[in-house]
Amino acid sequence: MMKIIRNLVLVGLFFLIGYIFGIKEVRFFKIVSSSMEPTLRVNDKIVTVKKGRLTRGDIVLLQAPVGEDEKLVKRVIGLPYETIEVKDRTVFINGEKLYEPYIKEPPVYNLKKQIGENEYFLLGDNRNESEDSSLWGPVDEGLIVGRVLCKYWPFRDFRLFTRFSITIREE
Repeated sequence: MMKIIRNLVLVGLFFLIGYIFGIKEVRFFKIVSSSMEPTLRVNDKIVTVKKGRLTRGDIVLLQAPVGEDEKLVKRVIGLPYETIEVKDRTVFINGEKLYEPYIKEPPVYNLKKQIGENEYFLLGDNRNESEDSSLWGPVDEGLIVGRVLCKYWPFRDFRLFTRFSITIREE
């Protein structure tokens, strides 16, 4: 009887592992650049899951749209059909100021971009040291591999990245 119970537990464990790594597409990555400081630092380790429906503020893993075959981590700032403008060291979405307490420093560049269907505007939290949509323009949704779920290393800095809403303020 104990052998049957043990085998059932093992089968259940295999199904759980298959679900986590198959359906949810859980993956582990190491941060290799400073583009997401102060949120994520070089050598931090993160867990990503299947992207699902993306919302403003999500931190995502994407295939680099230009250059080398590498994975990058950025924050979703603009959604399909929005207009993004960066001026006076501030990001505006459809003319409304974006409140960004998570950035390292305000951007020193100016730009204006219209986001198309199935595209997202992605920026690093280290605005002035990040290769991101400020250089490439909007990114096709197909290049976004997953959503960052948590930072697990260094363990003392463990952080769960829950979905939250970034505030847009009218000036």
